[in-house]
Amino acid sequence: MSKEIQREAVKQFLRYFRIWFIILGILFVLWAVTGISYLMKEPSVRGNQSASAERVYDHADVLTEQEEEKLRQLIKEAEEKIRCDIVLVTINKQVGSSDYEWEKNMRNLADDFYDQNNYGYDKLHGDGVLLLDNWYEGQGGGWLSTCGRVYEQFSNGDIDDVLQAVYYEVEENPYKAYCAYIEAVSYKMNGEIPFPGIFLLIPVIVMFVFVAVKMKSPVGKDTVAVNEYVAGGRPEFRAQSDQLVNKFVTRRHIPKPSSSGGGGGRGGSHMSSGGVRHGGGGMRR
Repeated sequence: MSKEIQREAVKQFLRYFRIWFIILGILFVLWAVTGISYLMKEPSVRGNQSASAERVYDHADVLTEQEEEKLRQLIKEAEEKIRCDIVLVTINKQVGSSDYEWEKNMRNLADDFYDQNNYGYDKLHGDGVLLLDNWYEGQGGGWLSTCGRVYEQFSNGDIDDVLQAVYYEVEENPYKAYCAYIEAVSYKMNGEIPFPGIFLLIPVIVMFVFVAVKMKSPVGKDTVAVNEYVAGGRPEFRAQSDQLVNKFVTRRHIPKPSSSGGGGGRGGSHMSSGGVRHGGGGMRR
């Protein structure tokens, strides 16, 4: 193949796949812009300086001092990622025998503790979450109080997921259960997602592979006409037709999937006694 033919083949190839190269260029620009923005982003600065510095209150005395310190360090690292306060409170207190009393009193205790200690990462009574875990015999269980951005993002399903993560471990290993609480909140608030540009890099890699494979494919055209394979040089086709004999229509109702009711955030929305908007939910043991 002469150089002229090769050049023409490349020209035809570029013309044929020009739309893919345009898409590739757009993806690359988006990836570059996202990467630069991420690298130039300033570290988050806490906006609320009036909140209590303490994050772990083990009033039920179910943790060792070493475990409390480890939880504080884990919370500190998680808060820097998700920019929300994370608080843990354990109690050993009678709050009510009936489910209604238990839920109402646990909710009020959790909300009031959050409000009275001025929690909120961005502002007073702002972004944050508090787990109140009761160890009183026969009334054990946890209540998750959400506020600010956590309230906006956490659905009823998210709240249940966090409480379940605690519930599975708390009787056997309280420390491990409270680590699961911190990790679940961090994950739900997207604190574990790395550099966002990586998601734009994936289609770029796929595009490069696609182009590379196509570059190696032979470029040519058909040189043999269909008539060459037919006796007499002219193909013959038999006429065929379909006749509609009868028509049957079957109708069937397809039910819509049921909704769990947990989407959209703001799970358990209510006002605390101090007039602060909270979300939340509880789970008894």
